[in-house]
Amino acid sequence: MKNVLIAIINYANEEEVISYAQMLANQTSSNRIQLVIVNNKKSENAKINLAEEIQKINLSIELFEPMNNLGYLNGALYGYNEFISNGGTKPDWVIISNTDIVISDTLYFEKFLSIHYQEEIWCVAPSVYSPLTKSYQNPHYIERCSLNKINRIIFINQTPFLAYIYENLAKLKAKVRKTERKESQYVYSAHGCFFAVKGDFIDIIKDNGYKGFLYSEEAYIAEYLLIHGKKCFYDNNLEIVHNENSITGLLGINKRSKYIANSLKYIREEFY
Repeated sequence: MKNVLIAIINYANEEEVISYAQMLANQTSSNRIQLVIVNNKKSENAKINLAEEIQKINLSIELFEPMNNLGYLNGALYGYNEFISNGGTKPDWVIISNTDIVISDTLYFEKFLSIHYQEEIWCVAPSVYSPLTKSYQNPHYIERCSLNKINRIIFINQTPFLAYIYENLAKLKAKVRKTERKESQYVYSAHGCFFAVKGDFIDIIKDNGYKGFLYSEEAYIAEYLLIHGKKCFYDNNLEIVHNENSITGLLGINKRSKYIANSLKYIREEFY
């Protein structure tokens, strides 16, 4: 029987983390779900004791405490490594997820784990709906980004003023030019808010370390899939809601644009 490990990050958002865990506990296949929570940052004077609260949830949950903030993807990989090191069974699938996700279909994981994907499919991207823009966010990219586009985005994000304009134009475009739900298809990359990869794939990348820290994780995953001759599949039979209560939105434009530029420089140097 197939099972799934889901890795999420707590970055001083304990209430959202607990709600996410409770949502998973309501799944019909909750007995096939292992949740791993990585504490990148605790709330100062937190009213919620996360370790105590998760014990009340009817779900298999592990909480890990790294020494510092590892970022999104590195945090998830740390959680996976700790889970396996502590005797956890290697999962068939690993899902890396934001906590601002809503899965209203309690059969979601029962459906997902019953699907027999082609052998070359090592990443699955669900349909992702954003209530903020009333639009769909997957597929993230159908085709691989050109080097010119990467260079252009790096240039923009090296100048915070340009980054601010670019970011707000992108938000406006998303609201005005709503992306409709697309048919299932092979794609270059999955939206980073929620994606599933094979356990075998995680074993390939788990010790590399993502040098971008934050942002461009989608491209990192996509490039390693290409290197190993595997594919990402957008499956519109699976749907989640992304509320976009993004912790990264609290960084401020200066830090955010710096992280974006640095992550894309790493992608460029590593894969182009």
